[in-house]
Amino acid sequence: MFYFLVLVDGATGAITKRFDQITNFNNIFGFLYNIGKLRVVPDTKILKCCQDLQIHLTDNETKDLNDCDLYEELLIFRHLVDENIPLLQVLFEVKKTNAFPNISIALRIMLTIPLTSAGAERSFSKLKLIKTYLPSTMSQQRLTGLATICIEKELSEQLNYEEIINDFASKKARKKII
Repeated sequence: MFYFLVLVDGATGAITKRFDQITNFNNIFGFLYNIGKLRVVPDTKILKCCQDLQIHLTDNETKDLNDCDLYEELLIFRHLVDENIPLLQVLFEVKKTNAFPNISIALRIMLTIPLTSAGAERSFSKLKLIKTYLPSTMSQQRLTGLATICIEKELSEQLNYEEIINDFASKKARKKII
């Protein structure tokens, strides 16, 4: 019975921690969920949200975005976007125009953060699959390389595999002099 209570307590603690993280995330980025609805939000509240966002996205002296510029961009953009448009579509429109760089940065960060932990968990499960499938035929260096390719999926999709194969073949070719 004691083991069960410890298990339930651990699960409850983990769920509480996740909800606290999501609440914190919502407090920081929540105003960006529906930019079209910012039309009815007072400008002072939008400015305060932009300032809070800049504080959270500042590391020492480097800032990911400027709060005043983000505020001015939101004041203009909130009238250009429909209330019911999905966030990915908003990001697509913003990137297409190149007119609202701070909104683009804020949306990319906001849309990336929730997936960060899930992506890492998926990557580790892929690594586990690789390790169990090929335990005796691969060295740790090769497994690390495969895991890196899995984790950096966007980068790996841009690779030219034919060029890599030809480069590898030219370096590893066993040429015999006859």
